[in-house]
Amino acid sequence: MPQDCLLFPHLTVDDNIAFGQRESGAKAGGHVKGMMGWLGISHLAGRHVKGLSGGEKQKVALARALAARPRVLLLDEPFSTLDRVSRTRLLGELRKSLDEVTHTLGLTSVFVTHDLAEAQLMGGLVAIMNDGHVEQVGTWDRVLQTPGSAFVADFMGFNILRGTLTAVEKCFASAEVKGQSIRGVANDLTVGEHVIAVFRPQVVSLSLERSIRKPGWRQCQCNVLEGRVTGMRNMGPVAQISMDVGFPLNVETSSDLVDELNIAVGTNAFAQFRASEVSFLHA
Repeated sequence: MPQDCLLFPHLTVDDNIAFGQRESGAKAGGHVKGMMGWLGISHLAGRHVKGLSGGEKQKVALARALAARPRVLLLDEPFSTLDRVSRTRLLGELRKSLDEVTHTLGLTSVFVTHDLAEAQLMGGLVAIMNDGHVEQVGTWDRVLQTPGSAFVADFMGFNILRGTLTAVEKCFASAEVKGQSIRGVANDLTVGEHVIAVFRPQVVSLSLERSIRKPGWRQCQCNVLEGRVTGMRNMGPVAQISMDVGFPLNVETSSDLVDELNIAVGTNAFAQFRASEVSFLHA
């Protein structure tokens, strides 16, 4: 399924869908109707594609691809030309349709996208590519917990801190990053080694006091950094915050918390995150 649909403008919806299939005659017609029913576009029967909306064209293109009964379906950024509202609505519809169709046809789908939200919604298994090479393959939970490289961490929007490992003890290790000590999960690391500490902005909690108020954090190994808010961006229920804690730090938290703490650019605050959320990579 190509990025720009590439439907045949001189053919009807039905004829576009039937173009790639193997059967002919009444059997082909029944297959086309069944495919249109699966994707909820039966009402488009007999119409020419020129009068369709962008979302309708995408569904017709998908039906045409599925009509060939492939073993593998490749979707190449199918919603990149749509506006955000249409894309969000169609993603949910497409996921439901693909789940049903792939189960029935025994089909594997490969969904190509640069949008992390799309990838999380559409894929159970993710492969992150860099310059034509696969950097990491795994479940979303696995990739979010332990990115395999600095490129993957950066692509996923992680904080990326470069430093030197200063201690390794039991399950945790410490690294010095521009004069600050950062604790994280110990892997195959050696004291004195240059490392990269990575963790998601979503795991950082903000407070106006150093003490950790979260009950579940009281017995954990935690990082607590004092700094100043240097930038804010409100995105509805979520706020993206930039801090200077001796180095740049990105935080993503709820807008309600920002309002509750009256946080603004210039506010002095504490950034807190558990050591178990920090992974160390070889630099």
